[in-house]
Amino acid sequence: MINYLSENRLLHENQYGFIKGRSTSLQLLVMDKWTEYLEQGGQIDVMYSDFEKVFDKVSNSRLIYKLKLYGFSKDIITWMQDVLKQKI
Repeated sequence: MINYLSENRLLHENQYGFIKGRSTSLQLLVMDKWTEYLEQGGQIDVMYSDFEKVFDKVSNSRLIYKLKLYGFSKDIITWMQDVLKQKI
């Protein structure tokens, strides 16, 4: 899936996670720019996720159950179900 997104240039240039050489840790270096933006009254929404191991260790149905249990929104759960369908 990541190869498809990369090859078709569907990922934003600021996408860091899941891209070789651009880890979510590297993304944290952007924090200075974000802090400045926030100090100027801006708003930033971010989601960090690393699902690589979860697919190997947790069944899909159990993962969805846990997301619901932890109160994730319906939109996030639907998105995750779509991701899981692509992973199969």
